[in-house]
Amino acid sequence: MESSLIETIWFSEKRRKILLLLLDGPKDPEEMKKAFGVPWRSLILPLKELKEEELVCNSEGAYKLSDIGKIIAESVRPIESILNLFEKDTDYWVKRDMKAIPQNLLDRIGEIEDCIIAEPDLNDMFEPSTEFTTALLGSKHVYSLFSIYHPMYSPLYIGLAEKGTKISIVLTEPVFKRMKEDRPEEIEKMLHSETMELFLFKKELFPPSIAVTDNLFFASFFNSHGMYDHRDIMSFSQSSLKWGEDLFKHYQKMADKIPNYESLDDNSNMK
Repeated sequence: MESSLIETIWFSEKRRKILLLLLDGPKDPEEMKKAFGVPWRSLILPLKELKEEELVCNSEGAYKLSDIGKIIAESVRPIESILNLFEKDTDYWVKRDMKAIPQNLLDRIGEIEDCIIAEPDLNDMFEPSTEFTTALLGSKHVYSLFSIYHPMYSPLYIGLAEKGTKISIVLTEPVFKRMKEDRPEEIEKMLHSETMELFLFKKELFPPSIAVTDNLFFASFFNSHGMYDHRDIMSFSQSSLKWGEDLFKHYQKMADKIPNYESLDDNSNMK
């Protein structure tokens, strides 16, 4: 067993997927056929090989993981998820700057499931996407980090706050300064809102822009040259929402809450 485990698991996608399927519990042949969408005869050999390695056993007509099979499958699943994510658009991911993402969340990045790489047409380059605005308008809460200045965002969020949506926003220092210079009246509305709280992120990091709503995770990662190339990711899966919320809270803990508009004057330590 010790000489062939790696080959058994990693040299066969079907064997690996059987292990991951059985993590959800024992499955009989009919359930396995349905899950894979293939004839039963195509599963007989990989199951036999997994049984020979004592990773899978057959009990009362159903296949289940052995104790060691469960340990291995639980270790394989996050790696499989990461590979699935990156293989969908390898060119996008290899060109992202991920240095600002904490290691514990990089280890979990495979939780971003079924994501879409959104790239707008030239005519819509500076317009928020329909999916993004629709998700915002239908949400009861929104977590956002602005590391890219977008003039359309603050009016959109102000409108949401006026309708009672609970909103938490982390602003990087460059974005905050730009908004104070260009749109001071909007900053004032945001800071006086009863349903919105603002935080100032002053660390020397370049986090991605993030939005997490009730049903959408949206992120704009900088590319490897530190530039925003208008390619964003969107996902609607629950695991993606959890990953995005944890990422937002990571940066929120590193930021200072901005208490009120009066704290933004020239004598303030928030300037």
